[in-house]
Amino acid sequence: MTRTRSRDTLLVLAMLLAAGCTSRTTGAPAPQPSSPLAVTPPADMLPDPDAVLSTRPTTADPAAAATATLFVARWARPTLPAAQWRADVRPYAVPGYADLLNTVDPANVPATRITAPGRVVTATPERAEVDVGTDAGVLRVVCVRDGQRWLVANVGMSKAGRR
Repeated sequence: MTRTRSRDTLLVLAMLLAAGCTSRTTGAPAPQPSSPLAVTPPADMLPDPDAVLSTRPTTADPAAAATATLFVARWARPTLPAAQWRADVRPYAVPGYADLLNTVDPANVPATRITAPGRVVTATPERAEVDVGTDAGVLRVVCVRDGQRWLVANVGMSKAGRR
């Protein structure tokens, strides 16, 4: 929720409370609405059923797709020695995810090659979800903007790409 929306919501609540208080101070009963008050929040305020940050389709930054594709190209090499594999994926990942990747044994990576370049599925100016095809299925790569560049924050199997 944006700061402006929060302020507007508080302002509306304050006005409603003030209206209720005003009618009570005059001794007159508060007016009753003829129908129940139904408030529907704007669509962008509804909870996300997957419990992840909301994203909206937008003009996709091709650099996000390029970063996801480059990352997956380096990630999908299970035959590399672990130290080399980690050194190759680290520059494309946010620091926390890079630390998590330090625990990965590349021999357990199921993909060995890219079969389709990255395609942005959803994006905001600061976050993009990119699908990258591999020989193990379609990966969903979450990229976040870090200043002028994109970095990978998470990788998982895309719902569309599960076998």
